[in-house]
Amino acid sequence: MTTALAIIAAVLAVSLLIVVHEAGHLLAARLFGMRVERFSVGFGPVLLSFRRGDTEYAISALPLGGYVKIRGMAAAEEVDQADPTAYANQAPWRRFLVILAGPAMNYLSAVALAAGLLLTVGLATPDPSARVGGLAPGMPAEQAGLRPGDRVVSVAGRPVDSWDALVRELRGHPGVTIPLVVERGEGASAAQLTLPVTPRDDGGVGRVGFGQYAILVTRDSLAPAVAGALARTNDLVVAQIAAFKNVFSRGKGAELSGPVGIAQQLVRAARVGAGPFLTLVWLISVVLAVLNLLPVPALDGGRLVFLGYEIVTRRRVNSRVENALHLVGFIALVALILGVTVFGDLARLRGR
Repeated sequence: MTTALAIIAAVLAVSLLIVVHEAGHLLAARLFGMRVERFSVGFGPVLLSFRRGDTEYAISALPLGGYVKIRGMAAAEEVDQADPTAYANQAPWRRFLVILAGPAMNYLSAVALAAGLLLTVGLATPDPSARVGGLAPGMPAEQAGLRPGDRVVSVAGRPVDSWDALVRELRGHPGVTIPLVVERGEGASAAQLTLPVTPRDDGGVGRVGFGQYAILVTRDSLAPAVAGALARTNDLVVAQIAAFKNVFSRGKGAELSGPVGIAQQLVRAARVGAGPFLTLVWLISVVLAVLNLLPVPALDGGRLVFLGYEIVTRRRVNSRVENALHLVGFIALVALILGVTVFGDLARLRGR
């Protein structure tokens, strides 16, 4: 695939995942009799639209996701207390399910995508062993002569027997040249090599620049594919929860990717082929599901916390307080995205 087509595929893939998320809110709202005023694919000026029932379906100029507008859901919107179709007038458990439906759709689409991959080209899943995956150009791992498929036996004299142990040891030696003992090849042709590597000092955390090795799970029939898709997606959900926990834990040295980094990975995967590209889309779909369920104001998870409080106490949270917290959460998220983009994605592009 050419670079131009890979970029188009990456944009469409991310947009589709966001549209699927919003479609979850749409379907749940319609199920409970709420009035959905608009469902838009994309943002900005409307290029094409049609109306079905009370809902306007639109395709807008900027193909970067989409949105759903449910009557009575916006904070500043005045709602007739007698209007049974308004979101704000619905029972809290119904509003809870409408919000939950977005992440749920991302999860279900991830399961469907994983099943489709298992039925066709196969699904690559991470190898838990201390094995080298894809190398980042210009990073210490490539400079040291590591190759995809190498099994790391020890780091600085300390044996490693898992991916987590390998990452932990490498992160603990920022800016220090250390020996890596690796096993290259399989069976009788396998050989042990000692390669000196100097992890890049990234804010006190060692980075060498290689990913986790992937094992290709071959094609399967329908029932095993669905079961395998559920199992692998659930495993990935657990792994993502652990990853987000590391992000908010001190001293874990978690590495984040912003929009630029994610786009880079998607474009790179698209140029390799459909299998790697769709596998990455599967991963991003799971990340979106888990991310949106985090109990952070402005995210679906934050809204679910307020609705859960209302369900338990039968008292609605003060709207001004809730709206203020969502605004603060939104500003914090924008700042985080900008920070990750500037000091993470763009810094890596500059080769810092």
